[in-house]
Amino acid sequence: MIFVTGGTGLLGNCIVRELCGRNMETRALCRRGSSRKPFAGLSVDIVEGDLNQPQTLDAAIAGCTAVIHCAAMIHLGWQKFDESRQVNVEGTRAIVEACLRRQCRLIHISTVDTLPTALSLAQPIDESGKGGVANVPCAYVVSKTEAEQLVREACAQRGLDAVILNPGFMLGPYDWKPSSGRMFLQVAKAPVIVAPCGGCSLSDARQVAKACVNAIELAETGQNYILAGENISYRELWRRMLRIADRPKHVAMLGKRITWGGAAIDFFHRWLPIPEGDVNGASIGMGILNHYYDSSKAQRALGYKPQVSDAALAEIWDWLKSHHG
Repeated sequence: MIFVTGGTGLLGNCIVRELCGRNMETRALCRRGSSRKPFAGLSVDIVEGDLNQPQTLDAAIAGCTAVIHCAAMIHLGWQKFDESRQVNVEGTRAIVEACLRRQCRLIHISTVDTLPTALSLAQPIDESGKGGVANVPCAYVVSKTEAEQLVREACAQRGLDAVILNPGFMLGPYDWKPSSGRMFLQVAKAPVIVAPCGGCSLSDARQVAKACVNAIELAETGQNYILAGENISYRELWRRMLRIADRPKHVAMLGKRITWGGAAIDFFHRWLPIPEGDVNGASIGMGILNHYYDSSKAQRALGYKPQVSDAALAEIWDWLKSHHG
């Protein structure tokens, strides 16, 4: 039996579907009141629990041989540090303790954002993190970095059998919220397209899910594996999205001076009691960085396939369009 947290999210739901597709017994953690729609038609044991209530996890993990911990709070901003730490750090701590008590293998889903960013397209970052530029220390980056360190220390000092996987920017079907799929939808609908000058490592969440499941048997304890993908500028990615969506438009590009606008937004947030939106100084700062990564270690060890074909991107677009208009 494999236990999955975050099973209603994009990657978590793809992992649950991959496990079910392999006829592997699967159990998914759900908070009380959360939608069960993402599990419709799947042979999965749904248990109620909460990462903020560690006492609910022992019984949930009982009888499982491995835990794939996907649940996370993603906020690319300067606010919500406490909430991000509660979910990403303390939630991971609760999972680590439960895995130690139950002697389960832990597949910890982290992010490439815990690593530096690249100097250029020709110099992608590998698991060593050498030769890069520091990422923006926003709530998500800081809390996920702390969570990763917590897992690493439990492996080294307490005998936890765990591996850390670092996905890149994922698109995929089964993005029920949607999360990253919002970018595709917004780019397709926007009357004017202006891309930031940075780039990302595009991956298909279904291929990432396959590698996550493969990691249960194939990954080496204590190791990190980058599950990124095609390194591409945001401008080129958005052009590709528009072509797939059959909505040809010109894509302009913003220079690095856009960070001045981010600073202005942050100034207003500092003095006005308004919640931080998706566009803020931190997210703008991340948008000008080169999030380019090398997935060759995972390709060799986990059978990971990082390429995202136009056919796969078209499938993703069709799913997003049919479910989110």
